[in-house]
Amino acid sequence: MFEKIVDKDKKLTTITVSWKADFDELMIVLKNFLNDNKTEHLLLDFRNSSLNGITHDHIIDLCKYATYRDNGESRVNGKTALVGSSDLQSGIGRMLKTYSEMKNSDINVSVFRSMEKALSWLEEG
Repeated sequence: MFEKIVDKDKKLTTITVSWKADFDELMIVLKNFLNDNKTEHLLLDFRNSSLNGITHDHIIDLCKYATYRDNGESRVNGKTALVGSSDLQSGIGRMLKTYSEMKNSDINVSVFRSMEKALSWLEEG
């Protein structure tokens, strides 16, 4: 299950993932955001989810979709903050960030362990 909150004033969509996530569910969350996007910035909160079933190949597929140029078109200069409290969640977030950088994505991605730091980064000019 996930919860989506859109704050148009902050140009921010927050998606909180709170289930034992599998790859298909993560792709649905990402596609829903990209297809119905109204904001520049995205905060993905994985603190209350289990990503134990996600494989390296799944992460690569997720990265390819997330960084595909046409999918980020409406988010040029946008930011994506990934928040995870476990080592696994943070590690997956760092993999997504690294892949995004390798693909020279227009979206700036960063990984955090706290919501406060993620929100502060997203609000920076």
